Amino acid sequence: MWGVFNCASPNRRNRRLNRPSFVIFWFALVWPLLAVAIYWAGLGGSFFFDDEANILRRTGLRMDFFTIESIRSALSTGTSGPSGRPVSQLSFALNYLWTGFDPFAFKLTNVIIHCLNGILVFLVSEKLISAAYPSYGKRDHWLFAGAVALAWGLHPIQLTSVLYVVQRMTSLSAFFLLIAFLLHITARRREIFGKTAILQVTAAWLVCWPLSIACKETGVLFPIFVAAYEFILRKDAQGGLDKFGRTYLILLVGTASGLALYMLSPLADWLWAGYEIRSFTLTERLLTESRVIWSYLGLILTPGFEAFSLYHDDVAVSTGLLRPWTTLAALIGNAGLLAAIWSMRKRFPLVAFGGAFFLIGHGLESTVLPLEIMHEHRNYLPLLGLCFMLAGFAADFLRTAEKQKKIAITLCAVIIAYLGSITALRAHLYGNEWNRTQIEAQHHPDSTRTIYDAAIMLDAAFDANKDNQFAYVLARNHYLHVGDLDPNFKLGLLGLIHLDCMLGKSPDHKFIDELARRLRETPLAPADRNILFNIVEMSRTGAICLEKNDVDKLFESTLANPGAQSMRTLLLSWQTEYHSNKKP
Repeated sequence: MWGVFNCASPNRRNRRLNRPSFVIFWFALVWPLLAVAIYWAGLGGSFFFDDEANILRRTGLRMDFFTIESIRSALSTGTSGPSGRPVSQLSFALNYLWTGFDPFAFKLTNVIIHCLNGILVFLVSEKLISAAYPSYGKRDHWLFAGAVALAWGLHPIQLTSVLYVVQRMTSLSAFFLLIAFLLHITARRREIFGKTAILQVTAAWLVCWPLSIACKETGVLFPIFVAAYEFILRKDAQGGLDKFGRTYLILLVGTASGLALYMLSPLADWLWAGYEIRSFTLTERLLTESRVIWSYLGLILTPGFEAFSLYHDDVAVSTGLLRPWTTLAALIGNAGLLAAIWSMRKRFPLVAFGGAFFLIGHGLESTVLPLEIMHEHRNYLPLLGLCFMLAGFAADFLRTAEKQKKIAITLCAVIIAYLGSITALRAHLYGNEWNRTQIEAQHHPDSTRTIYDAAIMLDAAFDANKDNQFAYVLARNHYLHVGDLDPNFKLGLLGLIHLDCMLGKSPDHKFIDELARRLRETPLAPADRNILFNIVEMSRTGAICLEKNDVDKLFESTLANPGAQSMRTLLLSWQTEYHSNKKP
């Protein structure tokens, strides 16, 4: 794999491939250049989706000077998750300090983090593969590790974790988790558990793990990843659990039992309160996620350009085992996956570990928490598990088919090249917001948010040129369509009102009445809470022509919604601001 960079004799080249420092140097040089080249076209794109709420509107991130007070402000400005994800917020603030809110710089920082993660994946993979297949030479261990790292790093499902700026929370959490995992397995593979090993374990568990959680809560999965390593790979290599493994098992089971009791107690009511703003219940989410896992597997194993999207809100919610019927099939399939992992743990330990790694990686965001149903960035670390599985199958096959190695290497190169080409196409698409929204709308006509994003861009095009009737008609059709797709969606109605105002006519009252009804009777999603703020701002700038009594009606409808009680004071302050700005 690295021979193309070395013209020395085969024997000398093989000796160099057995030297870790030589191989790591070349991978650390070539991989970032490849990643930057593939993602470069996407760096010219803009902020989108949750970037505005989590970055652009956070005044605490506007770090003009590097001071203790500005650091404290950045660390405490986040509202995502229970902790606010302070380390991720600080990284956004540092970006602002150096370049302001320049999306190119923010996205480039994400690419750099992704490159560092690719190197960590390479190092972790070599250690796991060498532990699972000690009969292979060092050269083969590096080749397998390189293939795993490149397939993981260049897969198109990783794009939203790189070019969707706020998902730095995901990649940065993975960065510290991978360091922690690397330190743990390195320490555990030492023959003598001395001072160096103690320092490595201490750094992994007391430094890197907390930092991972402080970037995003998915870092809490680290102990379970370690459990999979201890109880599958290390147990297989050692012939059983050692004293550390047995002690760890007892601690893990005890901790998990305590956590389960807490989640079932009234003390955890805050955790389930998020379902108040969702259009699905806990049971419906669990049933739906059983199908979503297979959707992720489809995106990963058969990646096609049209299948990927920023949004996947076109997934139908499962309301029963047979509604739709694929729910029961998915549940049976998931049980089959667990059974296969258990049965392969001795004969194919790396394959079993990879399957466990994939499922563990989805153990937080794809189970009980009241989050949205499906997002590609949730596969950032879990994808690594599937790469381990494929590497394990390949290693076992090639062990008995030496003559097929050249064919296997060629096939692997073709697959990696294909993955990189799809990612490059997606990156080019994400480099232009107009192209992204319009093309994704064609590929995902049943996605409410995708169609709404396309409508927003068409709305802006009509606003810039009132002779562009094509943009007006298509924007109007999109706004009407999203209202039909999701009976709880409200922003499309605001878009229709705005279009009427741009035409210089009074808004259709059926749209105002329907918006008021949805604000009063349907769950208030996070994006819905800004509708009234947007109306106030649009009224101030003259971008909307609602009458005072219509605006008051919308405020009163929102205040009557049970889900708005926690933000009642904020809503009243916006209403007061509207009246103070409204000319008599």
